[in-house]
Amino acid sequence: MSVFVFFPEDKPDSATLNHQISGYIYKRDGWVKETFPIPDIIYDRCLFKNVKETSVAASFLGGLPETTWSMWSRGLPGKRRVYDLLKREQALSPFLPHTLSYTGSKSLSKAIDLFDGELFMKPSGGSHGRHTLYVNCKRADETILQGRDRSNSIFQKTILARDLFHWVNNFTGRRRFIIQPYLKLSSREGSPFDLRVLAQKNARGRWTTTGMAVRQGPAEGKTSNLHGGGTAMSAPSFLESEFGVSLAGEIIACINHLSECIPPLLENGFGRLGELGIDFGIDCSGKVWLLEVNSKPGRRVFRQTGDIPAAKLSVENPLRYARYLLLRQLRRVNT
Repeated sequence: MSVFVFFPEDKPDSATLNHQISGYIYKRDGWVKETFPIPDIIYDRCLFKNVKETSVAASFLGGLPETTWSMWSRGLPGKRRVYDLLKREQALSPFLPHTLSYTGSKSLSKAIDLFDGELFMKPSGGSHGRHTLYVNCKRADETILQGRDRSNSIFQKTILARDLFHWVNNFTGRRRFIIQPYLKLSSREGSPFDLRVLAQKNARGRWTTTGMAVRQGPAEGKTSNLHGGGTAMSAPSFLESEFGVSLAGEIIACINHLSECIPPLLENGFGRLGELGIDFGIDCSGKVWLLEVNSKPGRRVFRQTGDIPAAKLSVENPLRYARYLLLRQLRRVNT
């Protein structure tokens, strides 16, 4: 298999009509730009920041000959649609935090009452921890705000309670947000943490768990994403130090079970998928919460924890699954 990288900003030109595309291949001295045949399989790893970037990628793919390629995997829709689908599964319901869509002041007011004046807001689309907000309305005359802005910088401020709805409206802008109760998912030292599971399809097209790792963020940040300055560590050793050996074993067993159930459910609801980053929170009592699922997960956690087998497998599995898809196509052509 030949593997190369290309960018949607490089619009299809006359070369595309001849089934050629410009891209980059990694060689001994670094990335080299060359011309390639249009690939049989395309894996969309773009992390779109706005509607314009999304439309540019769609335009690029729309300009390619339709019969010469297929997508490696679909992407997941927004967090609310994923939540609604998983909520239908009775066995998963206890692990899902109550989730509302933010649609303005009325929805925020409802969430404040429902969640006892303490809540967490995040974009419905992937954000790597950026643009998230913790709201504490427990005081009558003022509100405590804490989170990360669009550039992923940590902020904390206190505003008058009467200014909250206007402030949140400006903070969210035109992006879609969801609202959830604030879950106390911090270590004994007060640092936020979560647990990332990487689920991938293997060379036989079957879901497997590649590995898991804990991500811990700075205490003032409320989130633990690596993009926001978080660090990764071994899940078993961290959980054992926080909860003891027995409870840590129960937590890991629960997470392993959920990680086996979730990918097929999402695939049945949204179409064929190739890999998923599944994020779990664990509160101070040891209860497991499913926080979110990402269809374009990162892989840095395994390098940071020193789990070299998982790190290697995390980059090999997408190639193995691509080969599985190609061989399946060939079998269909030849039968």
